[in-house]
Amino acid sequence: MAISADSPLARPEQIQGNILRPFGGERQAFLALSFANNQEGARRWLAGVAARVAGTTDVPARVPRGETRLAPGRTLLNVGLTASGLVVLHPETAGRLAAFEAFWAGPLGPRLDDANRLTTTPALVGDTGRNDPQHWVVGGPGPSVDALLTIAAGDEQTIVEAVRRELDAASAEGLKELYTQFGVVHRDRTDGHRIEHFGFADGISQPAVQGFPDGQTVFGSPVIAAGEFILGSPGERRPPSWKARPAPARWMHGGSFQVFRRLEQDVPGWWKRMAEFARPGETPQDAAARALGRRLDGKPLAKPDAAPGQENDFDFADDPKGEKTPFYAHIRKVNPREDVVFRDRNHKMLRRGLPFGPRYDSNHPDEEQRGIIFNSYLTSIEDQFEFVQRRWANDPGFPSSSLAQYGRIPAQPPVVDGLDPVLGDSRQDAEKRLPKDEVNKIPKPAYGGFVTTTGAVYAFAPSLPALQRLAGAEELGD
Repeated sequence: MAISADSPLARPEQIQGNILRPFGGERQAFLALSFANNQEGARRWLAGVAARVAGTTDVPARVPRGETRLAPGRTLLNVGLTASGLVVLHPETAGRLAAFEAFWAGPLGPRLDDANRLTTTPALVGDTGRNDPQHWVVGGPGPSVDALLTIAAGDEQTIVEAVRRELDAASAEGLKELYTQFGVVHRDRTDGHRIEHFGFADGISQPAVQGFPDGQTVFGSPVIAAGEFILGSPGERRPPSWKARPAPARWMHGGSFQVFRRLEQDVPGWWKRMAEFARPGETPQDAAARALGRRLDGKPLAKPDAAPGQENDFDFADDPKGEKTPFYAHIRKVNPREDVVFRDRNHKMLRRGLPFGPRYDSNHPDEEQRGIIFNSYLTSIEDQFEFVQRRWANDPGFPSSSLAQYGRIPAQPPVVDGLDPVLGDSRQDAEKRLPKDEVNKIPKPAYGGFVTTTGAVYAFAPSLPALQRLAGAEELGD
């Protein structure tokens, strides 16, 4: 497919790295900064940092499994700016940014629910109970995050030195450090594939971007229109009944919204629960495979004989009753894999996260914080991240409710599939927001409670030319 000359994809070197092409690297760090309402200092800082930001073509291409993209001493940098940060830099942007409701309100702000009643972002996406922002370490009540830096490196010394340089540069212009989170890639000790703290192979299911060659030869990766990830590019076809997305200002073209979430994992609690749900003759790993929909090595229950590299090449067409992959399984709740029924092409995200904290050793239990940094890029926070969180992961009737609408399963009586065992509510939290009779119908394995939100930031990663303009005094206009 030919790329239009005015498409941002015609100039990928101007799109920030880590969006179309992930940074990789064994180490990453995320720096949350406040501008302290100092416009001049913020602009000077941004002028300096913009010169260090990596473009897409600065990021090394795919490398073999188990190898790092970044040699010792090399770093890559991405800059995201929140709504408050953009307004400090250029107050005239407020009028256009307010149309992007979720971004403008941020992870804490006021919102309207489906009945047009006033609520908040935490209430919409399930950041209540144990996930309450009062307990967050970043993005919660207090000074607003204005900028979020993502730094990648191949080794610990390099990442530590890079973080210190960036913090010194920010401090010199009057910016304040609000929080710094280090992340580290963990790998399976047998074949070197990436794993998260529960032990599952990580980073398997990613969409490819139409018009950008990376990822388009990966088995099972859907090729999604670039406009779902890069503003100013054509997106997927949307039903006429859906609400139109706001038109981005010209300076926003080539940029992408960023959703950052710090998620702590209760590893011993997870495996204790899996042991409870193991059937006679099974191991806890068997129960965990049903909860996720994949085995620890990434092989999907829907295609257990998948060859290496083809673990994402499957759907659920031959499993209408959820006998192979339960309807509550994580991969079925967040990636139902049938666009005709679920319109899932409009809800894809580019996920660039990684774990934080040391590996858990069951032989030597500890109280260290560990979890996953969820870091994704998209063009509609409402339609992509928040939709998946609200409508799929934490909806006890999904996916059966959608399957019933299309006649794939009987519409009556309504089926209660449960909540996402990875991202969903615990029973205790579910009882606070769902009707009692619905809670009682949820299968016992279909509750979460082992992943807790401890921070969130909604940011915007502008193109490299836009970063330079944002650092200047000239009004941006439309």
